[in-house]
Amino acid sequence: MSEKPTIVIFSGAFHQASCMDIFIKHLRAAGFPAEAHALKTVGNASAGIDDDVAYMKSVLKPHFDAGKDVVFIPHSFAGFPTTVAISGLDKRSREANGKKGGVLGVIYMAAFIPTVDETLYQAIHGWQSWHIPKDDEGLLYTCDHVETFYADCDPAIAEEMISTLQPHSLKALNTTVDVLGWKEYEGRRGYIRCLQDQAIPLVGQDLLLRRSGVWDIKTMDASHSPFLSQPEQLTKNVEDIIAAFEKS
Repeated sequence: MSEKPTIVIFSGAFHQASCMDIFIKHLRAAGFPAEAHALKTVGNASAGIDDDVAYMKSVLKPHFDAGKDVVFIPHSFAGFPTTVAISGLDKRSREANGKKGGVLGVIYMAAFIPTVDETLYQAIHGWQSWHIPKDDEGLLYTCDHVETFYADCDPAIAEEMISTLQPHSLKALNTTVDVLGWKEYEGRRGYIRCLQDQAIPLVGQDLLLRRSGVWDIKTMDASHSPFLSQPEQLTKNVEDIIAAFEKS
């Protein structure tokens, strides 16, 4: 049996990598090497998207050096830096240049799929009711956490997650991307679409998908955090998407 690809997950704005611990356990039980990382722009007003991109590339490099294939899964705002970081790292392109390893495919999980010259602030048409911008600190705070992020989660898990949340860099949320790496992954890009999502409501997810072309879409009756509320089904969806990647 061929070796399964390594799954690298990046949590979104405000969140720590530990929010993916339950999901990671399910992925490993399914036989996938898996790891999660937090964005550098969480809790750091001076950090920008470039810092997230650089960190993502530094995380991927050791896997590529070892000849490993990676499936990259960004959640929520992590879709912005991911869109830049994955450019030029497609496994097919690397193989054509005699290199081993690479990004087998990307799965945006209830995540933003940015286009050029668009910031997160613009993508959501301004701050929402659950946003608390503090320009003097350079940070965006949040409220209404259960309703926004964890509506279908076990209350104890939601409470634990809320205790770990940090504000996010306004600099990052007001920066555009100039590279659309997802365009390089025709036939190898998936999307986890969440029906109950209040952070990126369904109408927003569907707009992102329509304007960006063809994706392998798996729809879940879940909130913004299916990795907490439905990790088993999420793992099955990821397995199915990866199987399709490997056939393309």
